[in-house]
Amino acid sequence: MPKLVMSVLGLVVIVLGLFLLADRLGGRLLGNTSLPDASPVASPSPGSVEALRTPRDVAAAFTRLWNAGDYAGMYELLSAPAKHTISREDFIARYEGIAQEIGQTAIEATLLDADRDALEQPMHVKRESAKVGTLEEDNVIPIVEEEDGFRVDWTPSVIFAELGDGFVRWQPDIPQRGRILDRKGRPLAHLGQINKVGVVPGQIQDEAALLQALSQALGMPEDEIKSRYEHGQPDWFMPIKSYPDPMDPGLLEQLAGIPGVVVQKWPERVYPAGEAAAHVVGYLTEITADELPELSARGYSAGDVIGRAGIEAWGEQYLAGKRGGRLVIVGPDGGERRVIAEVQSEPAADIVTTIDLDVQLAAERALGDNTGSVVVIDPNTGAILAMVSNPSFDPNKFILGLSDEDWARFNDEEARPLQNRATTFAYPSGSTFKVVTAAAGMIHLGMNMQSTLDCPAAFSLPGSSNVWRDWTGVDQGPMTLHRALVRSCNTFFYQVGVQLDEKDPNLLAETARAFGFGNPTGLEELPEVAGIVPDPAWKLAAVRDGWARGDAVNFAIGQGYFLATPLQVANAYAALANGGTLWQPYLVQEVVALDGTKVYTHEPKEIGKLPISQEQIAGIRAALVDVVTTPAGTAYSAFQGETHPVAAKTGTAEHGQEGRATHAWFAAFSPVDGARLAAVTMIEYGGEGAIVSAPVTREVINAFYEANP
Repeated sequence: MPKLVMSVLGLVVIVLGLFLLADRLGGRLLGNTSLPDASPVASPSPGSVEALRTPRDVAAAFTRLWNAGDYAGMYELLSAPAKHTISREDFIARYEGIAQEIGQTAIEATLLDADRDALEQPMHVKRESAKVGTLEEDNVIPIVEEEDGFRVDWTPSVIFAELGDGFVRWQPDIPQRGRILDRKGRPLAHLGQINKVGVVPGQIQDEAALLQALSQALGMPEDEIKSRYEHGQPDWFMPIKSYPDPMDPGLLEQLAGIPGVVVQKWPERVYPAGEAAAHVVGYLTEITADELPELSARGYSAGDVIGRAGIEAWGEQYLAGKRGGRLVIVGPDGGERRVIAEVQSEPAADIVTTIDLDVQLAAERALGDNTGSVVVIDPNTGAILAMVSNPSFDPNKFILGLSDEDWARFNDEEARPLQNRATTFAYPSGSTFKVVTAAAGMIHLGMNMQSTLDCPAAFSLPGSSNVWRDWTGVDQGPMTLHRALVRSCNTFFYQVGVQLDEKDPNLLAETARAFGFGNPTGLEELPEVAGIVPDPAWKLAAVRDGWARGDAVNFAIGQGYFLATPLQVANAYAALANGGTLWQPYLVQEVVALDGTKVYTHEPKEIGKLPISQEQIAGIRAALVDVVTTPAGTAYSAFQGETHPVAAKTGTAEHGQEGRATHAWFAAFSPVDGARLAAVTMIEYGGEGAIVSAPVTREVINAFYEANP
C-alpha cells in the first residue's frame, strides 16, 4: 500500500510522499547525507568505551559526539538491546534524515546538573533550523548498566522528546511564487492554468481500446500510459500528460470519446510569451537530491522548484517569498502527536522588468528562424527593452514535462537553445567596429571627419604577400572619414589601423576598451562573456605569438582576434546615441512586495565615458545618419521610405569557417537627436548585414514606435 499511495500523492502532496518513503525504508527518515558543517571526530574505540565508568561519562561522550555530527561514534555507545532494534546504517540515516527534514544548521546538546550515577542524565538540546529558527528543548539520555560498563539505552525519543515510533515531519506553507512582469505590468511569468489529461481507473470500460486511443492522441507508448495509472484507486484521477491552456479543440473532442479519460484544469506557473522571452525570464525545475542538503538549509524541501536561469534564477530570493510551515511529530498512522515549532510564511514579491513585451515579441517575429539575437536598449539609462536569442526554448515545457525529443533538442551542441546568444556568444563584429577605429583616429592621429585617405580595391603591407580587399571590389578613390563610414570602406580603415599601430600598437585596443569592449557590461541578471580586445600582451599570453602589423589591419574592421557580444555592441552604440555615456545594462526595474512596497529599485549606473568630444561624437553620428538616408549609404535600400529618423551602421563579419556565409550585423539608434532606443541585430552565417540584419532592425524600431508613440 505505501508504494501505491506514493505513486499518486507524490504528484500533489510532497510531504506525505516523503512520509511514506520514510516508512517504506523501515522507519528511517529521508536523506543520507551528513550536514555540511558536521566535522567527524574519532569514534570511541572499545577500550575508550570501557573507560566510561559512570552514567555521566557515557552521557557526556554521547552529547560531544552528537554535537560533532559523529553518528557512527554515538552508535558505539548504545546498549546491546538498543543496537538490536536498529542497525548502524539506520541509526545514522535517522539522525541525518531528521537533521535534513528540519533544516538543521547547528546543534548544541548540553548536559544539565545531575548525579554522576543517575541512570537518566538530563540534557538541553539547542538546534538552529533554516526553516523555523532556534529550537530548544529539555530531554534525557537513559543509561543502562551492562556487563562491560554503562551504555545509552537509546530510543528515538532521545532525538526529540516524545518521538518514540513516530516521525519528524515538516509541513510546508509555501507562498505563491511572485510574478515576473514587463515594464507595463504585463505578465511574463505568473500563476495560470494548464490542462492535465488523466485516467480514472474505475471508469475504464475497455482498457485495450483506451490504451490504443490514448497512445495515438497523446503520442505516448501504451506501456508508459499504463504505468501512470495502474496503481491508482478506482476513483482517483491519475495524470498522464499536461498541455498548455487552451487545449486544441480537436484533441479535446478526441479525448472526450474515450471512456475513463478526463481532462482537468490545474493552477500552475505559466510563461505567456513562451520562446520569445525565454532567455530573459528563465525557467524552473525541481531541486535535485544532490542540491537538497544545501538548499534544505535555506528552507527548501524535496519536490520544491527553484529558478534555473534568467530572472527566475536572479530573483529567487524575491520570487520564492519566505517559506513557512509546521514542524511536527506524527505517529505511524500519520496522526499528529506534537507541534515542535511553527513559522508563518511571508508572501513573495513581484519583479518588474525593463522589457517591453510589444518590442520583445516584435523582435522575435522579425528574427524569425534565423540563428542569432536582437538587443534593444534605452540609451538614456541602460534599461534593456528587448533581448531575443534564437534558437530558443519554451519555459512552459519545464512545467508541462519534457519529452526525450525536448531533451535532445535542448542539448544540441550546435543549436544550444538554452544559451543566450546576446550575452554569452562573442563574435567578430565586422564593420560595426569602424566607429571605434574612427574615434581612435581622431583621438590619436589628429583626424577629423573630413580627413581624407584613398579607398582602393585592395590593400597590402610593404613586403607582405597578404592582400586585404574592400568589400566592393573596386577602387573608390579618395574619401573623407565621414564617407568612409557611410560607404564602409575597408581599405580606408586598414590604413587607419596601420597608422595607429605604427604609433603605438595598444592605442586601438585602449579605445575599444573605452567603448566597453573586452569586459563584461556589468549586466547583473544574466551571465555574459567579456569578449576579446586583442593587443600585444594578450596575443603573447593567449596565442603565444608576437603581435604583427597584420593583426592591426584585421582589428581595424572588427576582425582577427576581436570578439564582442551583441549586448556590448548595442551598449557602445547607445553611448554614441546619448552623447558619450556608457550605462550598465539592466533587466530589473523594481521588485514590489504584495502590499505595494518597493523592495528594490534600480538606479542607472554609469560605467564609463567615450573618450571623444561632443563634436567628434556629432561627426560620427552624422555619418551614421547618412548610412541610411543617402544613396551611397550601405543601409539606404533597407531603409528607403522610413519615417522615423535613424542612425546606423552595417556589419558583415568573416569567421574563418569554410563554406559558410558571413555573420550579418546591424547597429542603430533612433531618433538621431534625443534617442529613445539603440538596437542591434546579429545573425550567424546570415550573409550581408545590410541585406539580412538591417530589415530585422527596422521592423523592431517601427514596433517600438507603434507601442510607444
